[in-house]
Amino acid sequence: MLGRLLICFALLLSLSPLSSVAADRVLIINGYVDGLPFPRRVKESMRDQLELLVPRVIIHSQSLDIYRPQTEEYKQLLVDLIVTTYKDQVDLIITLDPLAFEFYRDRLESEFGSVPVLFSNDRGSVETVNSSEYQLLIRPNLQETFRIAKHHYPELKNIFLVGDQYNQKLAKNILGQESGVKIHELGGLPLEEMRSKVKSLERGDLLFFQLLFADGNGVPMVPPARYIQEFAASSPVPTVCMYANFIDLGCAGGSVSSPKDQATAIITAMQLLDFADINFLNKDSLLMRDYSLEGNNITMFASNSLFDYKAIERFDLVDTELDGVIYLHKPEPFYSGYAKELSIALVGLILLLVAVSVYLVLTKKQHQLARRLSTLTNSAPTGLLVLNRQSNDWEGNLKIEEWCKELKMTQAEFIQRIRNAPCTQGHSLEDIELRDPNGFTRFFSVQVVSNRGEPEMFTLQESTDTHQVHSLLEEQALIDPLTQLPNRRAMFNELKQWTAHNDRNPSSFAVMMLDLDGFKMINDQYGHSAGDKVLSEIGLRLKQRTRNNDVIGRLGGDEFLMLAADITKHQECQTLCEDLITLIEKPIDVNSEGELHTVSVGASIGISICPKHSLIDKELTELADKAMYQVKHLRKGGWAMFDETMLN
Repeated sequence: MLGRLLICFALLLSLSPLSSVAADRVLIINGYVDGLPFPRRVKESMRDQLELLVPRVIIHSQSLDIYRPQTEEYKQLLVDLIVTTYKDQVDLIITLDPLAFEFYRDRLESEFGSVPVLFSNDRGSVETVNSSEYQLLIRPNLQETFRIAKHHYPELKNIFLVGDQYNQKLAKNILGQESGVKIHELGGLPLEEMRSKVKSLERGDLLFFQLLFADGNGVPMVPPARYIQEFAASSPVPTVCMYANFIDLGCAGGSVSSPKDQATAIITAMQLLDFADINFLNKDSLLMRDYSLEGNNITMFASNSLFDYKAIERFDLVDTELDGVIYLHKPEPFYSGYAKELSIALVGLILLLVAVSVYLVLTKKQHQLARRLSTLTNSAPTGLLVLNRQSNDWEGNLKIEEWCKELKMTQAEFIQRIRNAPCTQGHSLEDIELRDPNGFTRFFSVQVVSNRGEPEMFTLQESTDTHQVHSLLEEQALIDPLTQLPNRRAMFNELKQWTAHNDRNPSSFAVMMLDLDGFKMINDQYGHSAGDKVLSEIGLRLKQRTRNNDVIGRLGGDEFLMLAADITKHQECQTLCEDLITLIEKPIDVNSEGELHTVSVGASIGISICPKHSLIDKELTELADKAMYQVKHLRKGGWAMFDETMLN
């Protein structure tokens, strides 16, 4: 009686139709009462997701409460309410269950015939759908549930199904194909008989909760949570299920569906299906991708693979994890050996730091902090800067004072340099550079301890020696040890920089390949030490002859490379080459087996000009090399500038 009064009251409120607005309007109908959590949460999740995807959407919902027997008068009142309230006010109708769809077809289709209807169906299949009807078949992934159960419970031999006739038949058709497993039906039994049967299950049996139980007369009904909880707790064997909320009631899990999963499946169907005059959802980024589409019918799994670790411990199941499964209530890892000792030490250290911090806050005695800080840090080889929260001043240990004296800098200046450095603000990992009064650069590595994003302590370690070693290694990697000139790697890097700069700021420069003539004979006649003396002397002479903007380096053996800036004319090249050749040909004294000998070498020089001959560094060296070998081939000694005939 109360239900009828409420419906009549709703009819009175809805006599004035909803105003038409420029928005997409959706009506959701479900056959259950709104008090049931699962359908209510499906609707809520759909509302939340649709409003996020389509801000202009307007969503209406109507619960029918027709899973319980209702009078014809009640059903007619429902029809009057829905037609009066929503006719000509919705663009799409969604029915969440078979009874809601059946109610629509029998009683509402004549009033809403032109409005497309999406039927969310997890209970079989409607054989024929009209042109304005679209069917979403949400299927349980029973094979995945079996895969999970068989992995953790390899002794599995019997599966006892607790569900309505449809779900039990579906499970028998699918799971009955698995070898070595028998399927038994418990759905539809009176509760007392089911209680007795569940308690008698043995190792190797598996209980599978689907959706519906039965009442005392064997009539299917939606199971209250207390029945799920009771059977899961009393069962001596593991229990798998189809719905995620059953896990919180004691089920182990499986391929389970949640209200959000079903809502997401419905919205995905709205993306995929082409409703007449409705296209308000983006079809490019689907929320679910595991589906099959045929005409007005779409089939998909709306589930996730979940398993409760508590069931593994309770029923002594295999504890190795399975790919694709999310495990709930996993136990914390147990540490042992050195890991356990380290964990205890870290916990002790953290507790100690917390205790010290609390002590400092409560005592509020600056002189005690200063004495303790001095005692703990003054003998340390590292520098410490600590923020005094009371005075908001930074205080340093003796190492900080020592560095300030050496750098001729006040402690305030030192602290300011540290705080402004990029590495202490999270912008860089490089060390801090500071210069002493003699211009010598010193480096410091800094670690920052922060509280709520604000630094409260700096730990400094001088890293000058490390940087000097790195600089020396970098220098050695780019310097020829015999002539102390840049080596091949350094010269080619330099040439790349010259060509890159020329590309931005055009200016002419010469690439000169120098090869010593007669050097091999000195090496063969007087030995390698004499050859090294010649190369060292030639390198020194070439270095003295270069101008400020020129670069000379040794490529290896008796071959040198020179980059001469601002060379534009043939006469400039000739003057420079003649000077170099004259310088190289001067006699050199060498010592061989205790005797002094005077030797001399010549030089063949090939030249290419940037940008005249090329703008590419590799091509410039190749062209200069061709010109040099042309000189060596024709006369050995002298110089030549590259021209096109040398390519032949």
